[in-house]
Amino acid sequence: MLVCGLDEAGRGPLAGPLVAAAVILPEDFDFVARFPKVRFGDSKKLSALQRAAAYRLIEANALALAVSKIDVVEIDEYGMGWANKAIFERLIAWMDADKYVVDGNLKLMIPDDKRALVQCMVRADQSEQAVSAASIVAKVTRDHQMDVLHTLYPVYHWNANRGYGTPQHIAAIRAYGATPYHRRQYVASALAHSEPTLHVLSSL
Repeated sequence: MLVCGLDEAGRGPLAGPLVAAAVILPEDFDFVARFPKVRFGDSKKLSALQRAAAYRLIEANALALAVSKIDVVEIDEYGMGWANKAIFERLIAWMDADKYVVDGNLKLMIPDDKRALVQCMVRADQSEQAVSAASIVAKVTRDHQMDVLHTLYPVYHWNANRGYGTPQHIAAIRAYGATPYHRRQYVASALAHSEPTLHVLSSL
């Protein structure tokens, strides 16, 4: 049975896209047995070096791998709830598998021919290695995207905070305003207690 694991990265940050990945590994693939030096599980618990090593191994061994992203413009317009569902629905449509395991407790709109094959499971990245692989791929891909955006807007330190609302990041927003890559509702919520009015910067 070919299992397609799906997971996302980037639901909580104040800036940057939502990224999700879908991975199908060989049926007899045992990541832990073959690569004992790389911990396999929640990508957030791995170091950047471990994630990079795991990403290379996944890319080399996966039968199929797909990545999708939803940009800030759509997140602002339709909301994260919509984005989180839409990105998984898109990946499931792209991939052919006998079973789809999605990390999280979501109610997805799946066509009849695949609906019975899809299972949404909380903390699936802890028990399903295909989901763990998808978690790593999504995280590495999004981190790279934030590194690229950091070169455009270095004052926000996205290469370190990855868009999350750290004190340093929030202080930079207060000082310089929001960029086109900031999620407006997220930023407004983070700053509502002290600075309700935001100024949009096209460049720094």
